[in-house]
Amino acid sequence: MKFGDNLTGSLLVAHPCLHDPNFRRTIVFLSQHCPHQGATGFVLNRPLQPLPDAGVPVFFGGPVGADESLLTSLQWRENPTLVAFRAFTDVADAESRQGWEKGLRIFEGYAGWSPGQLEQEIEGNTWLVIPPTRELIEMIDPFPAWQGIMRNSGPLLHLLSEAPDDPGLN
Repeated sequence: MKFGDNLTGSLLVAHPCLHDPNFRRTIVFLSQHCPHQGATGFVLNRPLQPLPDAGVPVFFGGPVGADESLLTSLQWRENPTLVAFRAFTDVADAESRQGWEKGLRIFEGYAGWSPGQLEQEIEGNTWLVIPPTRELIEMIDPFPAWQGIMRNSGPLLHLLSEAPDDPGLN
């Protein structure tokens, strides 16, 4: 990545050595990114309650504004392939959600970076930046998703991802 690249719509995958409990083993969707203004995203693989059979699933979105809820929709689209993202400010306005029902999620809080902060973290190998895939955006089971990415990212990352959080307890 070079400075100035806009990473909006990308996924950030926590490096196995990232031990910050807010982001340990997470996958973050970048909903907005500008190197000169900062970035905002949402953790995709931290459900706060068992995923419901019906209704809207609730996720830990990140440590910023953790006492606030945001209703969003993330949808995989074809032709062109992209992720459509929308946040709803008026939860009661069902009409504004027409066409966005699929992919509805509630995020408690969000992840945020100040200008240049995310770029420094990426350069320091805190995050892997990957393009989104249908499987990760529609994530049926969020718990094994991070491990699956590590398994497919090469032998070193796979090995590091298998290490216990505290090797002294091994």
